[in-house]
Amino acid sequence: MWSLLASVIPARPMTAVAAGPVRGVYRFSSTAWSTLAQDGFNWVTDGGTNTNYYAGQKAAGLNGMVWLPAYDNSSCKQTMTDAAIQQVVQTNVSGGNAGARYQVGDEPTANGCAAASSYAHMTSVIHAADGRAKTWVADDQFNDPSTSHWPAGLPMKGTVDILAFDIYPCQAGPCQLNMIDLAIQRIHSVALQNWEFILQDFGPCESWRATTAAEVTQQFQHWQGAGASGYWIYTYDSDGSCPGNVAGTGELRTINSLPVNGAAPPPPPASPVAQTPKPKPSAVASSAPKTSPKASPRTPAAGGSPTAGASAPPTGVQPALSQLKTPAGTVFVIMIGALLALVGWGLGFVRRRR
Repeated sequence: MWSLLASVIPARPMTAVAAGPVRGVYRFSSTAWSTLAQDGFNWVTDGGTNTNYYAGQKAAGLNGMVWLPAYDNSSCKQTMTDAAIQQVVQTNVSGGNAGARYQVGDEPTANGCAAASSYAHMTSVIHAADGRAKTWVADDQFNDPSTSHWPAGLPMKGTVDILAFDIYPCQAGPCQLNMIDLAIQRIHSVALQNWEFILQDFGPCESWRATTAAEVTQQFQHWQGAGASGYWIYTYDSDGSCPGNVAGTGELRTINSLPVNGAAPPPPPASPVAQTPKPKPSAVASSAPKTSPKASPRTPAAGGSPTAGASAPPTGVQPALSQLKTPAGTVFVIMIGALLALVGWGLGFVRRRR
């Protein structure tokens, strides 16, 4: 009987995990998985089958990144043994979470650690336990308003599968969004692939002030179209000292609805000279808008008057030869000839009278 019902009534499928670009959020105490999904997020921190959050995140359609506290930024050393790292990975593989993403430590260069070799090693340990797994870390290399203090190059390149750059530009005064622009130039200069960015949505905290909704969106717009594979927002709730989500849920939803990388820009328009036919001498000036100030006075803009930008000859200057070739010029010449003939006849008449 039960087998017959099972064949007739399909099982309720679990919500599919969202695809597309990574739209992630840091969370600390909140477990409102459905609300986060409704806000447009598809990734959250603190996931994996080694936690109690896995089932709830999965049911809401969220991917949960696995946290590995495997590196200490004070001692600049690996703090989890290779065996302990492999155990967490194997727990996820056996629990149906193969190919998970592992957040290994946090901001490894914060105190000037030369962490590249340690992170490259831990990445190899994780790959050995799960060839589909990806390692991830937040990189604060560009999170200093004094951009001249930034480390040269990109020390963490190649040490993890995905670098996520956290730049929190809103401290005292206006947000220093140029930090994002300069970071993008550096990222492109080293041809980094598979990277993400992290937006500031917290404050006040330490040297940072609270961001406005518009400022969070402005951060996103400076990163947008730069080639990132996704982004994260720090933070949805308080991390214990810094208030989070100061922009408000509405702004988060707006950002999550925007493309991370837009379509390629359209090709530049053809030269205006090539597109604009030469006006005929008898053409009447059109009522189109005036020629752009940047246009040459010798070349009219498309649809503009052929005489736009031309200056009238100074008073008292004789007309040029080209002006005498017009119908009006021809009549002028005839009249001058007739006048000269009349003057000649009058002079001859006077001579004959003498």
